[in-house]
Amino acid sequence: MNKDPFSHQIIGLAMETHRSLGPGLAEEFYHQDLVARLTKASIEHLSKPRRELVYRGYVADVFEPDLVFPGKLIPELKVLRGGFDAEHFTQLLSYCKFWRLRTGMLMDFGKASLVPKRIIYTSKTAELPQTDIPSFVSNASLAKVLITIANRCLADIGLGYRPTTWSGLISAALRAESMDFTVNPSATVTGLGVTSLDCIVVQAVLAISALGEEVTAMNRARLQTCLRWLDLPWGICMHFGKSNADLTFVSHPKTSLRLS
Repeated sequence: MNKDPFSHQIIGLAMETHRSLGPGLAEEFYHQDLVARLTKASIEHLSKPRRELVYRGYVADVFEPDLVFPGKLIPELKVLRGGFDAEHFTQLLSYCKFWRLRTGMLMDFGKASLVPKRIIYTSKTAELPQTDIPSFVSNASLAKVLITIANRCLADIGLGYRPTTWSGLISAALRAESMDFTVNPSATVTGLGVTSLDCIVVQAVLAISALGEEVTAMNRARLQTCLRWLDLPWGICMHFGKSNADLTFVSHPKTSLRLS
């Protein structure tokens, strides 16, 4: 950070805020105090700017970072009991991608001293791997269309967004293609009640994950849960990772048992 004078300057002001207020207060107090110091120092910034990510004419997601220094830096303010976790980095990377900024920074005001963590965002592109469509897929034409739509999203957008954003992007693309679909469909779990499932239903089921390395066993198991309670025969896990994209076809658990 010493090689980045602007980041060093912002950390210095954040440290003044931390010393002034002490650790462990509500995040909004640190935000207000830091914004006041930035304004006093005549440092150009945007405070909680709310912007829409529009894809093919439809809103895919809405982003509202704590602060944006146009052309320079995006910091996110946190008040944590533990350390930074994967969700914090995923959130910040998504902001950097959307604002086309290379440098992001997490700032934790929850400890005895301010804890800053800088990250560098690198733009990457990828394509879903070519995969043979398995025999349990009852509508091969639909499967090919869904993969084509996802690959177009990848070509247009590139990697780097969080799972909820990718779900919004795929939904926007389906809407643009005038396809019927449902996001987070409801299902009745026998004897327990109604729940919302984390997937997209477009005759088949799409499960979206992002920013890891590949489709995992957990991703496949969660998709099978969706297939079970929606009583649909097959689905696709689509993963939009840090440096590559991945997909796996998954069958209804009853079908899997018959195949084995």
